Amino acid sequence: MINLEYDTWNNVCEGIFKQSKQSLNKYLQLYPFSTLTDDEKELIKSEEFFYKFINNGALFKNKLVFDFPRHYIQKNNSSFRNSKLVSPIIYIYLECIGYHVCKAYIKDSTTTRCYYAGNIHELDFHYQRSYERYYADVNECSQRYRYYYKFDVTNFFDSLDINILFDHINRKSTIIDSRTALIYKRLLQSIGSGKYPTIEKSCSLSFLATYVYLDLFDSKLEGFLGDLHDIEDFQIIRYVDDLFIFFNTSEDLLNEVVSTIKNFVIHNYREVNLNLNEQKSNYGSSNDISEELSVALYDHYVNEQDIDIPSMFDENNIKVFVDKLYEIARERLHNHDRYREIKDKVFTIPDVQYSSDEVFRYLIYYRKGIFNDAGLISKLKRLLRRDYKIIKYDTKNLINMILNTSDGDLIKFFLNEIFRNNSLDSFDIAIVINYLILRNFRNQDLLNKLAEYEPDIYKYINMYCKKSFVESLIEEGNNSYINLIFEDHYNFNNDLKVWYIYFMYRHYKNSNDILEAFSYYKSYFDRVTALLMHYKSIEQTGRGNPNYKRYYNKNQIIGDYKKFNLQLNNTDLENLIKKAHDLRNHNPINHASAEVMDDETLNVEEIEIVIDNLEHLLEEAFSSEVMNE
Repeated sequence: MINLEYDTWNNVCEGIFKQSKQSLNKYLQLYPFSTLTDDEKELIKSEEFFYKFINNGALFKNKLVFDFPRHYIQKNNSSFRNSKLVSPIIYIYLECIGYHVCKAYIKDSTTTRCYYAGNIHELDFHYQRSYERYYADVNECSQRYRYYYKFDVTNFFDSLDINILFDHINRKSTIIDSRTALIYKRLLQSIGSGKYPTIEKSCSLSFLATYVYLDLFDSKLEGFLGDLHDIEDFQIIRYVDDLFIFFNTSEDLLNEVVSTIKNFVIHNYREVNLNLNEQKSNYGSSNDISEELSVALYDHYVNEQDIDIPSMFDENNIKVFVDKLYEIARERLHNHDRYREIKDKVFTIPDVQYSSDEVFRYLIYYRKGIFNDAGLISKLKRLLRRDYKIIKYDTKNLINMILNTSDGDLIKFFLNEIFRNNSLDSFDIAIVINYLILRNFRNQDLLNKLAEYEPDIYKYINMYCKKSFVESLIEEGNNSYINLIFEDHYNFNNDLKVWYIYFMYRHYKNSNDILEAFSYYKSYFDRVTALLMHYKSIEQTGRGNPNYKRYYNKNQIIGDYKKFNLQLNNTDLENLIKKAHDLRNHNPINHASAEVMDDETLNVEEIEIVIDNLEHLLEEAFSSEVMNE
């Protein structure tokens, strides 16, 4: 169904699986990979599995792969990203898309230093090394160039046009054929509800958004700056949508130069559906760049000089931090900005400008012992008793801090506050999710609390985190007749079209386009019916292939299904097939008469019931015996 190569699948699987369990189990999206056994990893990355389920598209028949619950990923400013969770098998599939493209894509821009969250070419799925290189480049350029202009994009990922992205991919050569591109595009649209999706720890999506989508813009910017006589030389550096332009010019020309550059950026960003974020865009002397990025990190990343955070920060800093949080909690003056101010003030030292986030995370993850201090625990108890909701401003880090104390009374009080809350908002749900991740989902009462508000995330945890997700691929009742492929009983005649049709049905169903969805499902049903009758030896053409044309006729479909020992009586069977046939023939997608548009009594639920009944008919027939004549 797609022109993805097995080597791509195998390499991406190995890249994901080689990450440490400690790295994987910190994130809800990656957690399922931390539970896999070595045998399960070998199964998933095997050539047999790839050709049985991935390359042909049969994986999309799994009832869970088109479930995309909203996720709760908090930004540094405490707001949430518009993100989704995907099944583990779809996560691998998505990373393969990026790897598929990166192996053949040749950039138009030649001098821009481009970074994103990870390195898909090296199968490095974490942002750290890439971000370190970005830091080093920015700091190096700040010493070589007199001025900088930094640009930011408003709602970058939500603004990306998926059609523009795929036009860019194939602009120079056919990296992805039209059928594969359509499937990739529809999958991204389904996950993102029509927009470019954001998935936790997806190196592939970050690569496509940065390295590919912005490539033509970067190339035009290189040409424009190269022809701009008022600047002597320049260097462009970007990390996703954070764009730095370093340049040399005379002081008297600075205002004219920055105005010219800004106008170009605004115009050409609009060409790719992007808008400049004026509040986060600024320019100035490169000597002042340390206000944005840490000069100290340059020596750390480039010259490999170790900066000893423990010698500068300890439990006393944490105590000061907690005390200041208590003060604003007591005075009821806390908000996101006040929390950020306190964090910056406590965890920043002049001339050694690690960001406060980096320092705080370092202490939490690498100096856990300092949180066993009795005085600190006492201060944390006082803070949470005053207002435990202050955790909302930094859920992941603050919950880690609480659990690092290993103090049963503190943790119990924290949990009791959650259970007493009968109206959870997004911040509360993020608190619950992060606590459950850190406790390996062992608190069933808290899981039940989560289920009240986010049943889809609860289902995700049960299916993929509390047991191996391999079970979900073959679980009885979840996949029914698709298990015939998994168990080597029937390969559906190596039919690729059937899974393409089914994928399109799931895409339109996910998009709530019910008429399009039904049109594809009815085509799928007719094609699988031909495969079924061939498999059960009810229909034999003598040439070893199913006779698809035989099942264009509703009477032939009814007649052949009557040959099974079905629970459905003949009257109900006839009514079901006739109703499905009429819906398809009167559907404007299939027929110019478009009579279904005149039926004011027909509703979405009625069409979905027909689809459910047809699917049940297939399941029952595949598992039934053919009656003796």
